[in-house]
Amino acid sequence: MKDLQTILKEIMREGKKSPGEWKSISAPTRDNYGSDLLLFHPISGPVFQVRAYEKNPYQMQGVGTRISKSIDEDFLKLIDKRKQSGDLGILDLNFKLLQNSMKEGRKIDKILFDAILGQKNQGIDYLNLGNSFNHPQKPLPLLTDEQKRLDKEFNRLVKRDGKDSMYG
Repeated sequence: MKDLQTILKEIMREGKKSPGEWKSISAPTRDNYGSDLLLFHPISGPVFQVRAYEKNPYQMQGVGTRISKSIDEDFLKLIDKRKQSGDLGILDLNFKLLQNSMKEGRKIDKILFDAILGQKNQGIDYLNLGNSFNHPQKPLPLLTDEQKRLDKEFNRLVKRDGKDSMYG
């Protein structure tokens, strides 16, 4: 079990090893406190699950884990039948480097555009992983013990930050 920033960095490392073709499925968490995201590469195989919620307008809080080294073929067939809903990418911000880039006269929209095109070292690193699918009706099923641990840790975070009382 890893905190949100750590698991996203791990996913970015894996994404750089096997760029493109990644897929994700997003759904609400069981108690609708946040989002559940399943990220996987259908060929190279790692499967990650991330649960996160907006702690405040400026900060996401969450946990994630690698739930499998490979993906089941039946699951892939089910995913391939779903309509694609958008792109999946991870944005990694280095605020100090971003500030320095802006002090040097670079505009934020140009920095972001350059990051999307693959230019590094301006404070924004963007990794385009692949396609994202939305599954809004119901939460993702719990399939493994690791997912059950993820559910427990996420609920602990939600309770700690008092998010569970806001929706009651």
